[in-house]
Amino acid sequence: MDVAMTRFAAAARGGNISVIRASGSTGYNEYLLELADAASVETFRIDSRDRANHEPDNTVLAASEALFVAGGDQWNYTLFWGNTLLSATVRTLYTDRRVPFGGTSAGAMIWGGRYFEASGRSVTSQEALTDPMARDIALRPALFGTPEVLADRIIDTHFTQRNREGRLMTFLARAWQPDSGYFPKGIAIDERTAMIIDEDGIGTVYGAGFVWMYLPYWDKGGPEVLREGSPLSWNQGGAAVLVWKLGPGDRYDFAADRSLDRPSTYHASVENGVFSIQAVTLPE
Repeated sequence: MDVAMTRFAAAARGGNISVIRASGSTGYNEYLLELADAASVETFRIDSRDRANHEPDNTVLAASEALFVAGGDQWNYTLFWGNTLLSATVRTLYTDRRVPFGGTSAGAMIWGGRYFEASGRSVTSQEALTDPMARDIALRPALFGTPEVLADRIIDTHFTQRNREGRLMTFLARAWQPDSGYFPKGIAIDERTAMIIDEDGIGTVYGAGFVWMYLPYWDKGGPEVLREGSPLSWNQGGAAVLVWKLGPGDRYDFAADRSLDRPSTYHASVENGVFSIQAVTLPE
């Protein structure tokens, strides 16, 4: 992970790096300063809506040359940061000034076009697959808005370690909105793993684990069973979703939605609440 964080810090080009979080300490300050020759690293603990609307803090944030969102509880981020001066400041950073940005754990998830809000608690794969329309499984539009490259993505983290395959399938099923033209895809990131997406929309994997790209075959249709109180079924003949397993050094072209290397590929599906995945070979 040091390699990925070094690249992130270096992208500030010697400027000011800002870290935002809703709880925790200033541990990133010294760490990022050791990785790159930044002018400064400052952590803002924004744990209330009053703090999110604090003009002096937002003035400093607006001058950042890179922004990182620490991990924590994304429900706190929703409560404290949504529709505030902070959210407008962050949006300006990546839309107008195009500064590099990133996050870890919950701080990565909120950059997706839709994100799991975790209102009160997290959700396991078993819970999500058993009742995919449960109130606990609520998805929101991106907290700060989102760059085009992530607009149709749902990001999940701690993926393999916490067996989150089933819940990501549920998130994708829940977010699907064919009438409005929203056809979501998934980015799932293992622990001790990162993906850096460059200005050309090419993502490269760093670290010890894998990044999993979940690409539903929406042209086949959506889930066969998606209703409150019933287990999810999204089978499509055992091939509801194409999965790319990207390892360290593998690259992914987001515009074309394809790997630039030859990683492992799979088909994923769900039948009556049971997640299945099987290896497949794609044509050259």
